Amino acid sequence: MLGEIELRLGSFREIRGAVKRACQGYVLEDMDFFELKRFLDLSRQLGEKLQQFKFLPSRLTIPVAVDLLAVLAPGGGGEGFYLADSFTPALAALRQEQREKKAELSRRRRELQAKVSQETGQTFNPLGRLRIHKLDPACKELEIRKDIIAAAEGYAELEYTIRDDEQMLALGSAISSLEEKIQEIEYSVRRDLSREAAKNRRLLLAACRRIGRIDLLLAKGRLARQTGWCVPELVNESQLVLAEFINPVVSSYLAKEGMIFQPVSLCLGTPVTVITGANMGGKSIALRSAGLAIAMAQMGLLVPARACKFSLREFIYYSQQEENPSQGLSTFGTEIHGLAGVLPLRGQRGLFLLDEPARGTNPWEGAALVKALVAWLDEGNSITLVATHFPGLSDMEGVTHLQVAGLAGLSRRDAELQTQDLKSLQKLMDYSLVPGKGEIPRDALRVAAFLGLAPEIIAHASQELGIAPQEVLDQ
Repeated sequence: MLGEIELRLGSFREIRGAVKRACQGYVLEDMDFFELKRFLDLSRQLGEKLQQFKFLPSRLTIPVAVDLLAVLAPGGGGEGFYLADSFTPALAALRQEQREKKAELSRRRRELQAKVSQETGQTFNPLGRLRIHKLDPACKELEIRKDIIAAAEGYAELEYTIRDDEQMLALGSAISSLEEKIQEIEYSVRRDLSREAAKNRRLLLAACRRIGRIDLLLAKGRLARQTGWCVPELVNESQLVLAEFINPVVSSYLAKEGMIFQPVSLCLGTPVTVITGANMGGKSIALRSAGLAIAMAQMGLLVPARACKFSLREFIYYSQQEENPSQGLSTFGTEIHGLAGVLPLRGQRGLFLLDEPARGTNPWEGAALVKALVAWLDEGNSITLVATHFPGLSDMEGVTHLQVAGLAGLSRRDAELQTQDLKSLQKLMDYSLVPGKGEIPRDALRVAAFLGLAPEIIAHASQELGIAPQEVLDQ
């Protein structure tokens, strides 16, 4: 049963463009009416299949514009459509008269062709052309005949066709005149059909929406059956709890590179949570995973995690970092412009994901600005997750501090056993989020040392931080 429904769903074509044009007063073409009629036929068939399910909710029943279907029915049985004679008696009469005159014209031309062939011994092909070689003696005889005319000339051959006499010219003129009248009536019929389509726009668009819902529900079911992901739990408290979340996009990419995605676990229960850690530590992935989990849960999808608890969010905002040359804005300017528009929504139950905010300005002002942002958002009703390198945020009252485990467990021996490249570093990196200790992380120096930065530079940087160089890799 589901297979038959999915087969029907795969046959639907987009009709909203045609409906929109009809509502705007445009006259639709035959192809548009074909698509509308096909859509109505398929909708009726799909509706009959769905009626076999008990307790089908009304939002999944498909309305069929039976009035429009009845109007389009003369255009052919099944899914086909054409402007048939039955649409209007005037159209049928004109087409019949035109057919008779075309038949008369064709008959007279065949008679004249037969006469020419009998007198010259030359024959006409099925296209009504008489082809003769230029060196053929009969060519001169054909040139002087008044009942044929040269139609084409090649390198070695000539082609002749019948020259219409006065009666045939009159028939041709009458046929053209009838064609104009037929086109006028056909246009009138298409205009009336277009108006009928516009009248039924609500039913047509409602059918589109409900067919889309059915398709989406079946897709969700297929995805759930294929993946076996967890059913998210909706809670009233303002929180997001993820246990071993696997970002499917990143996981798929890493699998192609021969690596495994390390699941993300986090608990957001306070208004603001700050994540610190070195670059390449997975802070951005943690932010995006939180946003993806909320979005998937609220869309009724299973979540790729061992467990997920969430509360409904009115919006999800992820801070942008790209420059906007069209407005003359730098990375910092673009970021602040976006924040200025969304920060007033802090009173709503939203989700702010701020990925290293203010990193495009100097560290002193940047740290002050981010600290002020955190204090502002801490007073709202939204959940905020901030990834940053700036110090001082983890000590703020009411702010939860998480830290990327990173290379904290990396020993000098482990580093010496690995090749010094990015792929090896990714394998050694621990992307787990652990409670922050409030101390300045030294993962940046560990990363730099692992990737082969000169020991003298590492030693100088260690001195600036007030630590011994050997502490960079020895815990």
